[in-house]
Amino acid sequence: MRTETATTDRARGDDYHVRWFREGDKADFMALHRETFPDGSDAWFDWKFLENPYLPETPIVVTEHDGDIVGARPNLAFQMRAGDTYHTALQSCDTMVHEDHRRQGLFSRMSERLFADYADAQPAFTFNNPNPMTTAGLEKLGCDIAGEHTTYYRIQNPAAYAGREGRLVEAATASAASAYLAARDHRFDPPGEVSVTRHTGTPAATLAGLYRRRPPSEIHAYRDEQFFDYRFGNPNWEYTTYTATLGDRPVAGVVTGTGQKEGHTVTNVADVLPLVGGPERDRALPAVFDRLVADHADSDVVAVRGRSVPHDLLTALGFHSDQRLPFAPMANPTRLVVSPIPPDGGWRVAGRDIRDITNWRPTFVEHNTA
Repeated sequence: MRTETATTDRARGDDYHVRWFREGDKADFMALHRETFPDGSDAWFDWKFLENPYLPETPIVVTEHDGDIVGARPNLAFQMRAGDTYHTALQSCDTMVHEDHRRQGLFSRMSERLFADYADAQPAFTFNNPNPMTTAGLEKLGCDIAGEHTTYYRIQNPAAYAGREGRLVEAATASAASAYLAARDHRFDPPGEVSVTRHTGTPAATLAGLYRRRPPSEIHAYRDEQFFDYRFGNPNWEYTTYTATLGDRPVAGVVTGTGQKEGHTVTNVADVLPLVGGPERDRALPAVFDRLVADHADSDVVAVRGRSVPHDLLTALGFHSDQRLPFAPMANPTRLVVSPIPPDGGWRVAGRDIRDITNWRPTFVEHNTA
């Protein structure tokens, strides 16, 4: 829990008051959010911030001006695991400043308040996936770029989906892309002894059990039943779970999230369990992916993040990395930006340098917008 400082930020000689979110701020926060971002609802706010189980308070710093909220620096709390240690961490999300109050240094002031009040309490570090403008602001505060996430895309409708955030140029006609993917799928023959079940809900106990079989040593979100019950409650996405069994024993699980992004239907492979491969999991995953690709044939794109899915499987199904041709020159990379709390604190967690992306094991689960 944070230790709030005594300062009210009025010593700067202006009319801006930087403070923590209060119970009565929700309506003003949502009004500013609707002016800044294309989505968001009261149900979304309640899920993201009020129902989050990892901090007792709502970790949002706001800026008030003449009684109105004109800026906000919200954060999503995670319980992270590194080796056999556990740490509360924050991910900045939905940062916003009203257009009439920009270029006043409000992002920096809200960030300074956040770091100051958490200096002697949980959480231990921050990890963010910001846009380029926010990245520059975080670097000025002492944060560091740990590297770039690798995301794999299966473009199923290039005529409707020009690419990630509109920046990937259409490389083929829709008919050519459909023929290419059909040929890939025709050559793909998943093992027949694997049984795949589709769940409309999230079987948290089954997924948590799969996670416990082979947790990675790298930094990642700790996945217990509480995590799955919370994380896949985002009302902006429709989640589907696939579990695979060999005999009567669950050996693999995959969660997909489908939603709208910039007018396109996007399906993210939100999580893969266990996160680390093994003979049974890797034998079962082809059958799971064969099923989920067929179920989401109407999505414009299917995306996978990280290295938990074997590269050969993704290649066989027509996925391409945004770190390689043809996407690399056109992609806007998703950077991992990190900082200890406070920013001049230690950069290691369980002996692992958080500034090195190879010390992380992310999927879309660790990205607050997915």
